[in-house]
Amino acid sequence: MPNVRTRRFRARIRPLCLRILPFALIACGGVTALRSHSAPEHGANVEAPVLPAPSSSPVSPAPPAPGVPAEPSEGGDPSAVKQPDVNAVSAILVDAVSGQVLYEKNADARRPMASTTKIMTALLFCESVKEGEIVSASSEACKVRESSLHLKLGEKLTSNDMLCAILMRSANDGCVAAAEKAAGTEHAFVARMNEKAAQLGATNTHFVNPHGLHDPQHYTSARDLAMIARAAIDQPRIREVVCREKCVIVRSMNTRDVTMHNHSHFLGHYEGADGIKTGWTVPAGHCYVGSATRNGWQLISVVLKSPNYVHETAEMMNFGFANFERHIVNRAGDAAGQCAVQNGVRPAVAVAVAKPLQFVTRKGVAAEFARHVTLSPTQAPVVLGSSLGSLEVLTGGRQIASSPLIALEAVPVSPPLVRAAAGSWGRFLALVGIFAAGLTSSSRPRHLCCG
Repeated sequence: MPNVRTRRFRARIRPLCLRILPFALIACGGVTALRSHSAPEHGANVEAPVLPAPSSSPVSPAPPAPGVPAEPSEGGDPSAVKQPDVNAVSAILVDAVSGQVLYEKNADARRPMASTTKIMTALLFCESVKEGEIVSASSEACKVRESSLHLKLGEKLTSNDMLCAILMRSANDGCVAAAEKAAGTEHAFVARMNEKAAQLGATNTHFVNPHGLHDPQHYTSARDLAMIARAAIDQPRIREVVCREKCVIVRSMNTRDVTMHNHSHFLGHYEGADGIKTGWTVPAGHCYVGSATRNGWQLISVVLKSPNYVHETAEMMNFGFANFERHIVNRAGDAAGQCAVQNGVRPAVAVAVAKPLQFVTRKGVAAEFARHVTLSPTQAPVVLGSSLGSLEVLTGGRQIASSPLIALEAVPVSPPLVRAAAGSWGRFLALVGIFAAGLTSSSRPRHLCCG
């Protein structure tokens, strides 16, 4: 039994320990508990159960849509969908958001691309040159032949008007002027075009110039060109131009030649047509990258060396809209959980889907999918909009779409005193708390049971 001195010591120290105990528990375990309940562990992979897809509403190379043959089927199956009438050397039809392939023909064959080159030129130009900046024509730009603006040395246009000239009139001289504005020299710009192609996964593409005049080493494939087109239409400035049939620009010289007519005959002749770019040289034949949107669903097509690009583009679009349907999984900005943050003023940060997620199936095919979330370990500070993980959409165990998960807010580093409290001071206070708990426990009266 404790002696009188021990009982007196316990009586004095117990109130102090009981006051410290809550702070010790908070410092030691509070933050950890909050993290474990508020966010997945670092590097956690969370897979949702297979769910029926939401109903249809009025992305590297993606796989074919469920129920879609990778190549056109050839007779024998009476239930098979009739394939589009396409005689182009190469062709492909894809969902603009996911990149899923709905139809393809020789899609990986390397082919000259003619002026469809200008889709990549426009993409890099928009990424490098701000809206409203002035572009001046150099002597090198003025020398370029074939389709042109007939630029004069020193002539000036705004970047917006130059973009119209490149994508609508298909101005070769404008491409060189744009390249020099964006990268200093045409050669440096072409190097960036090839870097961008590699970044997009366009492995069968190589650029020699920014306009598409023939060169044996200047080539692409239908699949690669669809990837480039998907990236380009993410640029609002490009989307705004390629859907127009005509526009008027402002020039510092040659002021009579200001009306730009779009070379595309697909625009205005197909319901929902909204782009993208024509191309023609003798070796390349007629090339066309098309786009059409119906009920908010956009498809992108490519034909290379086509005998009738308008008819064949319409054939593929009709095939897509008639036989397939999209299923929206997430819209850009949808909340997607929380990611744990170490050494931040908050233990977790909310994340959201960076871009739309959808997939396509044949009409009548069950639309089942699973979501797979991966959240990367992160340390404070967290920058608003920074990528912290990814959300994948899977069907049959195969990825068909994905999006980065981005931070919805910034998380600064916590002050050093707070981190210390959660570290060594937290451990010290935890020991004090354990000691207090022991004192409290040992001082409780004990009830003896007598038999």
